[in-house]
Formats: sequence, C-alpha cells, structure tokens
Amino acid sequence: MANDFDTTILDKAISGTLLAIEEGKQQVFEIAESARKERQNLADEIEIIQRQVQETIQEVDRLEKEYRQARRKLVEVSQNFGHYSETTIKSAYDEAHLLQSQLLVIREREEALRRRREDLDRRLRNLEATIQKAEALVTQLSIAFSYLSGDLQNIGMALKSAEQRQYLGMRVIQAQEEERKRVAREIHDGPAQMMANVVLRAEICERMLDRDVEKVRDELRELKEMVRASLAEVRQIIFDLRPMALDDLGLVPTLRRYLASFQDKHQIIAELKVFGREKRLNPALEVAVFRTVQEALNNIWKHAKAKVANVKLELTEKQITVHIDDDGVGFPVEEALQSREAGHFGLLGMQERIQLLDGKVEFKSTPGKGTRVLITLPFTE
Repeated sequence: MANDFDTTILDKAISGTLLAIEEGKQQVFEIAESARKERQNLADEIEIIQRQVQETIQEVDRLEKEYRQARRKLVEVSQNFGHYSETTIKSAYDEAHLLQSQLLVIREREEALRRRREDLDRRLRNLEATIQKAEALVTQLSIAFSYLSGDLQNIGMALKSAEQRQYLGMRVIQAQEEERKRVAREIHDGPAQMMANVVLRAEICERMLDRDVEKVRDELRELKEMVRASLAEVRQIIFDLRPMALDDLGLVPTLRRYLASFQDKHQIIAELKVFGREKRLNPALEVAVFRTVQEALNNIWKHAKAKVANVKLELTEKQITVHIDDDGVGFPVEEALQSREAGHFGLLGMQERIQLLDGKVEFKSTPGKGTRVLITLPFTE
C-alpha cells in the first residue's frame, strides 16, 4: 500500500543520530581533558613567573637603593670638584651610569614578566570557560542521547523473549551457587589451611619453648607472616563479597582503589576519569555501578586480550553515565547477547542489574577494534 511507512528507515536515522551524538560527546570529552591538562601547565608556569616577578622586584629595590647612593656620591663629587681626583670623579660617574643601565634592564625584565603573567592569566580564564562550556555541552548531549535512545531501548526491551528471561533467572540462581562454592573453596584452600598450619606450628613452638628459645623465636616470626598473609586473603575475599570502602568512602574512591588493584594484578593499564562534582549516591545505585564496572573489567581481563581499559564517570544533576572502553579483540554484540554460553551471562547480568534501577546498558563492539559499554542511570533518592 502507498501509505505504508517503513519504520526501519526511521530507526536507522535515529541510530545514525545517536552514533553522531556519541562520537561528538567523545570528542568533547577529549577537548575537556586536553583543556584540563593545559590549565595545569599554565597554572604551573604562572607560579614560576610569579616567583620570578618577586625576585625581580627585590632586585629592582636593591639596584634603586645602590643607584641612589651612587647619585648622592656623584653629586658630592660634582659639588666639591677640586677635592677629588680625576680617577675618583670618573669612578663615581661610571658606577652611577652602570647602575642606571642595570636598573633600566631589570625594570624592562619586570615589565616583560608582568605582561607574560597577564597573558597567561587571560589564557587560563579562557581555558576555564572552555572547560565549563565542554561540561555543559556534554550534559546537553547526554540529555539528547537519552531522549533519542528511549524509544529504541523500549523496542529492544519489548523484543526480549520469555525464554531469555527464564534462562536469565536460572543463570542468576546458578551464579549465586557458583559464588558460594567459590567463596567456600577460597576460604578452605587459603585462610583455613593456613590457620590449621598455624595451630600445628604453635604446638611445635610450645614443645620447643624450654629447649631452643632462638628456634621458637624464628618460628614465631614465620607464624606472624603467615597470619598476615591469611589476613590479607580474608580481606580480599570480604572485598570481593562487599567492598567496605563503598559504604565508607563512596563510589568514586572505591573505583579508584579497584582500578589500581586491577592494574597491578592483571597488568592491564586501567584509568578512571570523573566529570562533574563527586558526591555520595543512593547505596543501591553505587553498588549497581560498582558491580557493573567490576563485571565489565572482569570480561576485559578474561576475554578481550586488552592492554588498556578506561572508565569514565559523568555526574550530572539527574543521572550518572559510565563509559567503559578497552582496546581488545572485540566481539559480535548481538550474537553474544543471544548466546546461551555461560561466558556471555555477564552481559545479561549487567543489563538486568542496571534495568532494575530504571537504567540502560549499551554494548558497542567490533571484532578487532575493542569494546565500549555505556551505562546510564537516573539518580534516585
């Protein structure tokens, strides 16, 4: 029929617009980051020039004082011309002339330094304005992206089959049981075994106490190190279950610690960048974001073969947006989301966790060209 309308054309148009917005947003991120680095460089240079100005002012004061003394000496010689030798008169004139020349040079230097400082101050103010504009533009692009992606996201949600929901529920239960087994195994193989060894060696120390004190002292030192190692393992298990820093410090400091630990442990460069004012969020939202970032980084370590992983947090008045990028091998997104392999359950779990808080998750990846995970969550009281 002539009046039929092909909605795929509209979907493609919206998808193209969303891609352009996302690329533009990334460029604005890079501009803001570059402006921040330049701002720091300018601030450092201004500090150096400020010190040079102070030193120059002190030098000017010293030369002016010496020049006034030389002028007084020259006036005295001129007024009593007959009482001084030609050499003394010439020396007084030369000294006054030299100090006058030095004073002119140092005053010109002071003026040049002041002009340089004013120029840097002006550039610094311009950079501050650029950063503010970039942050405002990022916020506006985020709003536009969220608005345009709303309908497409709803369509995608509507196409989720009951079978996939059932499968996800079964996998959640299985994941819980696997997590319990993992924790039990880690405690049994780690701290429990070590504590049993500590008890055994403590009994040996008790028997040797009256016979070889030095040997007992050495054993106790080793026992102390074993207890410390066991305590570190217990703390790591507790962190994996629930990082205490999330309750005490909040999302951003906890993520910084986690990325530093992730980088040291897996030798993958991991960096966190935060845009907007840091603040405490709803506890459920902080946990959801942390666990999702943790799952994404775990996928990067296990599957991506990446060398670099970047996490960007954008905090606005109404929502939090998280970008997780890597330079790994990538994967076909649609195929992975439809897969029933256990290795792809993490993607579905990330979606489910964020959607429970009315958020959105988007995966962008091309084999051989890395992956991006985009998470958007509205703030809740």
